[in-house]
Amino acid sequence: MAVRRDGVLAAILAAGFAVACAKAPAFAIEQEPAQACGGDEVARGTVSRIVDGRTFVLDDGREVRLAAIEVPPVPLPQDAGQSPNGRAAVAALDTLAGGDQVLLRGAETAPDRYGRIVAYAYTLRDGDELFVLGELIAAGLARVGDRVGRGCAGELLSRKKAARKARLGLWADPYYEVLNVENPVDVPAQRGRFALVEGKVASVRESGATIYVNFRTVAV
Repeated sequence: MAVRRDGVLAAILAAGFAVACAKAPAFAIEQEPAQACGGDEVARGTVSRIVDGRTFVLDDGREVRLAAIEVPPVPLPQDAGQSPNGRAAVAALDTLAGGDQVLLRGAETAPDRYGRIVAYAYTLRDGDELFVLGELIAAGLARVGDRVGRGCAGELLSRKKAARKARLGLWADPYYEVLNVENPVDVPAQRGRFALVEGKVASVRESGATIYVNFRTVAV
């Protein structure tokens, strides 16, 4: 049974935006009747190193990639002026799992081309399970990805919606501002980069492995 820890989001945010690597203090336990995301257990191990905001290495050398989420990249040293959200995600993942034993549940995708295990991760502390990627989303440090199990999508999207409404983490960054498709100026200006756009869907078309969503726009 997955559980939430009272105060864990505050600890994640504090660790993330301070880009701190120290372990957070123990958290009080608050039971929550959430269904576990992921399939059967595929592995267990102790996290020895954090690579980025969604990747870590176990003590036996296996590398794990968290399923169903996307996180901002970690800026390079020469990109000091970029958003700190990438570093915040790294610090938060370290707070959630660094040095801890984790349980990995199977994802919808096989190991990636780099041989990394793609899984849903749960930190094991005092016999309880803390849903790692769910906490990253709830803290506004990760987005829900495009490959997420149907049984898990509702919970993750609900957490993302709450974080976005509260403007936590990356949702306070203008880069992730949701654009209205009916604005004829703002949306085309984002061509060539990631953008969040909302509007009324006019039609959906599939071409090979690509699905196109056509929005209904106002005449200009």
